Amino acid sequence: MSTPMAFPQRLRPPRLATVSAVCVASTVRLALVALRFDHVMSAARWLAGTTRRTASLEEVEGVLEAVDDAARWVPVRLACMERSLTAVVLLAARRQGVTWRMGVRTPPLAAHAWLADAFNNPIGEPPSAATYQPLITISAPPTRTRSMT
Repeated sequence: MSTPMAFPQRLRPPRLATVSAVCVASTVRLALVALRFDHVMSAARWLAGTTRRTASLEEVEGVLEAVDDAARWVPVRLACMERSLTAVVLLAARRQGVTWRMGVRTPPLAAHAWLADAFNNPIGEPPSAATYQPLITISAPPTRTRSMT
């Protein structure tokens, strides 16, 4: 006799988060195709500068889940670049910052883009993402504190 097993059911992100991710992912994809890469990176740096605080690990993972859910509705492939930049834009819209990285590894030669936490660990990525050497890093400025004087 076998024992019935209950697998935890993964909760889907709220519909508004998915719809927002679809719109932003489509815009990010269009920007990556239509604009020069240095212009896209300038926009990402500007967005990073507009944030007020660093997003928590749970907030970043929630946004990544919404982006992954949105990928079903976008008519093009959302690779790591589109996925990570979409999350950066969605978090910046909430005035929350996260570290974005793009790097390479060898052999074989491969490139990857990902989000990192405060300890430089990849967020929402398989363990193999730690083998990439960062070439470009865009971080939000340190959280500012208001003086009480």
